[in-house]
Formats: sequence, structure tokens, C-alpha cells
Amino acid sequence: MPQTDIVALPFAELARLMAAGSLNSETLVTECLARTARLDDGLHAFVNVYPQAAMDAARRLDRERAEGRVRGPLHGIPIAVKDLADMEGHVTGFGSQVYGTAAATATAPFLRRLEDAGMILIGKTQMVEFAFGSWGTNAALGAPRNPRAVDRHYIAGGSSSGSAVAVAAGLVPAAIGSDTGGSVRIPAALCGTVGLKTSWGAVSTRGVAPLSPTFDTIGPLTHHIDDARLIFEAMREPETGPRERQASSIIVRTPQRAELDPLAPSVAATFLASIAALSEQGFSAQPLVLPRKFVDYQSDTGAIMAKEAYDALRHLVDDPDLPLDPAVRSRVRQGAGISDEAYDALVAARRDALERLDDLLGDGDVILLPTTPMPACPLADVDETLFPMSRLTRLANYLDLCAISVPVATTADGLPIAMQICARSGREDLAMSVAVSLLAAMQQRSLASENQPQAR
Repeated sequence: MPQTDIVALPFAELARLMAAGSLNSETLVTECLARTARLDDGLHAFVNVYPQAAMDAARRLDRERAEGRVRGPLHGIPIAVKDLADMEGHVTGFGSQVYGTAAATATAPFLRRLEDAGMILIGKTQMVEFAFGSWGTNAALGAPRNPRAVDRHYIAGGSSSGSAVAVAAGLVPAAIGSDTGGSVRIPAALCGTVGLKTSWGAVSTRGVAPLSPTFDTIGPLTHHIDDARLIFEAMREPETGPRERQASSIIVRTPQRAELDPLAPSVAATFLASIAALSEQGFSAQPLVLPRKFVDYQSDTGAIMAKEAYDALRHLVDDPDLPLDPAVRSRVRQGAGISDEAYDALVAARRDALERLDDLLGDGDVILLPTTPMPACPLADVDETLFPMSRLTRLANYLDLCAISVPVATTADGLPIAMQICARSGREDLAMSVAVSLLAAMQQRSLASENQPQAR
């Protein structure tokens, strides 16, 4: 998205323009609504749009600004939210035709905090049914279309598919998703946006339809890293408090290249280039020695998710007459085969892993990984029995790491390639700081490559 595009400007620049009187919230919201009306039939990013409520809020916030009452850096900025958060007076769909039956009587606390900070809800975004899937498909309601691919319907990634599409297509400056096994980072990576997986418990999940309470987190998708920071600061639980402190030196932990296989060649090359770019910036790159394979963390996370999802949703997935996405029904019903004893053993093993985390990752260390092992693929190529997209993201959920995905390169066809920076719980500041350095370094390398003389 070009930086001259008003919807894609950093929040700080939008605030500057509004303070100078050359932009107001009503104009910005009008532009977002116009783009959504014009483009979303083809993109399928939104499930509901609230034009009148958004315009009313914009005008109210513009009046507050004119009276000298500015709520903060998010004052008057539009946002969209994944359709799993309660909003008073509206049904929470959870990506399903059958989940929501009555309007919510209260708004989710995190969403209320964003509104109190001055953000304006444009609408609710599409998602994988019950948030259980990483491809971004939804057989019940339709799959959002990746805006980075022009000629064919490419997947957007899941489960926060609509949120990523809404941001990547420039319909809104930011959106909210959820991340239980990669559901913010995967669509952010495939659509070319920033996506922040927050530490478990840092943002309240009250008023949010649950997939797996053990892992569910709420996080933003944005055009810019600092915008993700501002949204996170606005919606985080006050008692969690920031753990910001200056590290004497930051160690970037990376696995051996072969441990990440299979990787698409373009992703593998970008991973190695990212290591080199951070090393050139003065970061110390050292090995990441995991006691288990990535697929093992993926599998155990998935089993806990399935058990908890089945306990909550069995009344729906066990009814063969309900119109559910068959792939999601199958994933949830796998939880029926996990006994309480097996579940308790999985939870205990995870608890032991968390207690030994100091042996793996220091408080000032980060982990660098590709976000997804391959770029987006055509919708027609999706195999719902395979789960490649979450293989490298679920480590962060299992070990309660925060993580941020940033787009650092593109394929020859223009599809985004992203890396993720993971850090200890509560160290979002550290993950975002290293991500800023990585993004800047990769942009410098790209410019240097473009400016090199071509061989004749």
C-alpha cells in the first residue's frame, strides 16, 4: 500500500494532520466506508459494516477535538474487529451461521478500551468458522480473498482472514484479530501486514468467543509496527503492566536451517537474508536449541485446542444437520477422542516446558523464524487435511511467547514473505524493537540490490 495513501499513513501522521486541521475523522471514516462499499464484494473481508454508527462516532470525536479534548494518539482513527468479540446490541457470529443466536448485552472490555481511546469501529470482519483453521477458508460463509494476488483467488490465511484483508486492501488503517495458534500472524504474513500476537492474559478475552482458553490471545493487524504498539497499549490489561527495560545486549536465536524444512525456496532465502541483515545491524545471532521439533509443538498445541474447543462446541459439531464447515467440524470433533487424562497430561507437559523456559530463552533474547513456511497459495490448491501454515507459529503459543510478524520481502510474483520475532511473555516492547530493526535492515538491503548496476 503506497505511503501516500491516507488510510495507510502511520497513526502519528494521521494525528498530526488532524491536529493541523487538514484532516478530520469524518473524512477518514467516509473514505474507509467508501472503499469498503466499493471493494468488499470482491474481497469478502467484512461480515457486517456499521456506517451510521461509525459516522456518528467520527462527528462526535471531531467535536471533542475542536473543543480541545483529545483522547490520545488513537483519537478518531477507524478500526475493524474480528467477528468473535461481543459488541453490545449485535450478534457475535464467530464465523458461523449457527453460533450466535442473540445480541450481546455488553461490549468486550478490550473493544470498549479501544473505543474509550477514540477508535471508531467500522465493522466486524470475516474469519474461519470458530477460529479453528490457518488457511483462511470458510465453507459456511465464504473465504476472503487475498488482495496481494490480482488474477486468482489466493488464500488470506486464518483464522483472522478478514481482518488481514481489510488492512492489506486499505479498507481500514487497522483491525483486531485473535491468535490461538498463529491466527493473527499467519494472515498478516500472507497478506503483507504487521500482526502482533500478544502475551497470554495481556489483553482481556472476556466477551470473546473462546476457541481454546489456554491459548487464546487478542492482537492487532496494522500497516506499521508503531501503530500495533499504540493499539496494544490502549487495550492491554492495566494490571499486566509493561515490562520494558533496556537489555545490555540482544541475542537473536535462530534454528538450524534444516530444522525448518520443508520451506519454500523464497522463504528459506529470506530467512537467511534476515539473519544476515540483523547481524549487520549489530545483533548477536546464536543457535536456538529446541528440545522438540516444531511439528511436536504444533501437534500438542492442536490437541489442547481441539479438546477445549470440543468441550465448548460439542452441541454444534455433533449435530449433523447444522450447516458447519466440514473441515472445522472435523477439527473440533478430534477433541472428542482426547480423554480428560490425556488432556491433563498435555497440560502438565506444557507447564513443565514453561518452567524450563529460562534454559531456552533469556529475558533479553528473541527468536527469529519465518512466519509461514510458504507464501499464499490459490484457494483451489488448499488441502484441508494438512496444516503447514501453523507449523512455525504454534511454538509461541505453546511457550506463551509474544510475537510479531512483519513483511520483509516478496516473491517474484509479488506475494508477501514475512518473518516473526518472538520474545518472552510481557516483552512485546523487545519483539517490536527488533522487528523495527529487521524491517529497516531488509529495506536497506532491498534498495542496495535495486541500485546495483545490472550486468550486460
